[in-house]
Amino acid sequence: MTPENRDSQSKAIAAKVLALPEFKAAQRVSVYLSTDAEVNTVELLKEMFNQKKEVYVPTYHKNTMEMAKLKDFADYESLPLTSWKIKQPKWSDNRESALESGGLELVLMPGVAFTESYGRCGHGMGYYDKFLARLIEKFGRENVKLIAVAFKEQIVPDDELPMDATDVRLDNVITA
Repeated sequence: MTPENRDSQSKAIAAKVLALPEFKAAQRVSVYLSTDAEVNTVELLKEMFNQKKEVYVPTYHKNTMEMAKLKDFADYESLPLTSWKIKQPKWSDNRESALESGGLELVLMPGVAFTESYGRCGHGMGYYDKFLARLIEKFGRENVKLIAVAFKEQIVPDDELPMDATDVRLDNVITA
């Protein structure tokens, strides 16, 4: 994909997400901080802060992912880059955790591939699946909407993406 194609699709996807009833209703939202190869989430992040939503982003320590609270867009901009060139709160910052402070109403997530029936293939480490299992166990599946954002090129037929018992099926996949 060209940078222009990624940018064009990212803008269209952001507009669709902002129009979703689930997005409008949610006050506690998790969003990933994108790399150059992923759907860009910066505009979504800005709009979440404009709408005074509580925003949580991934932070990692060894094999565990938590969703840590960001205060505002300036807080986001001040985050350090990881070795993968992703902005991320430091684990040692001791930020408010979504799991410890009331859960999440909406999780916007990335992935490598998705199916039309809302299957998801991540990057292979299981971070999101393990986090979602903990979130669902604590707060219930009915209390959180799981939505992925993806380029059209990431959608594959159902039979090309095997799902196992640890894979959490999404509520929606938004594409351009």
